[in-house]
Amino acid sequence: MGVGRVTSQILVQRALANLRSQSNRIIDLQTQLGSGLRVNNPSDDPIDARRAINARATIAKNEQYVQNIASAGPRLEETVTTLQTLTENVLRARELTLRGANGTNDQNALDILAEEINQILEGVVNSANHQTGSAYIFGGTRTTQTPYEVTRDVNGDITAVTYVGNDEDINVTIGDGMDVTINEPGSIVFQGSDDIFQTLIDIRDNLLAGDQSSLQTTRLAELEGIRQQLGQGIARVGAVQNRFTASEAELDDFQIQLQQTLSDSIDADFADVVLNLNAQSNAFQAALNAASRVIQPSLLDFIR
Repeated sequence: MGVGRVTSQILVQRALANLRSQSNRIIDLQTQLGSGLRVNNPSDDPIDARRAINARATIAKNEQYVQNIASAGPRLEETVTTLQTLTENVLRARELTLRGANGTNDQNALDILAEEINQILEGVVNSANHQTGSAYIFGGTRTTQTPYEVTRDVNGDITAVTYVGNDEDINVTIGDGMDVTINEPGSIVFQGSDDIFQTLIDIRDNLLAGDQSSLQTTRLAELEGIRQQLGQGIARVGAVQNRFTASEAELDDFQIQLQQTLSDSIDADFADVVLNLNAQSNAFQAALNAASRVIQPSLLDFIR
């Protein structure tokens, strides 16, 4: 078996290859030092690169969930505020109804009570058509038009209130496979077992007609049913708010863990990088000195 001859050209090629390798290593360490990352390309560490990609994808997904929760917050808050206002209106209507039903008021007094009921009715319709930003919050998924339309008589008084929204839910995603309903359709919360609008219309008309019997029996019972409907709506929205608060806290904790995983996967250890860079620079300098002696031209090189 023959032994290959090591020519000067081979020595030069090996020296240059070694210098390139040393130089590339220095460049890699300088890149790590500048970027703060140990893994700047998938080829640097395929396993940790894949781990980092998965962590970033999950972080981005969770950020969207947090954004969904934040964007739904104002709607939920205004829904609760509106329902609480309407509850106060119902309690005031109940007080007026009790006064009208006690049998001690003349018709003039009943007419005055009817006028206040009429104003409560106007306010209730206005609240039912409440908007958050540009969206009507009680119209189901029909958020671009008023959910309630009114019919008025020749005197301008409301005689009927018609729901033109729908009963569909508006859902937001707050986690993998977790969709939460954030809306209260008016047909459910205002016109479930009892219709708040029709009840107020009937109370007004009963007062104007001096019908104290209807006030004492039917209307008071209807007002209590409406109060319970509104209370159930407030409870549903409150439960969603509590769930959002808990989910947001959980997502924040999860994000911290994911950021730590991402950091552990690709972040550079500055002290380690600096030490390696110094060592590599020294090695490169030594290789450069050795190469300069290997590739130093001789008299024979000039003769050739």
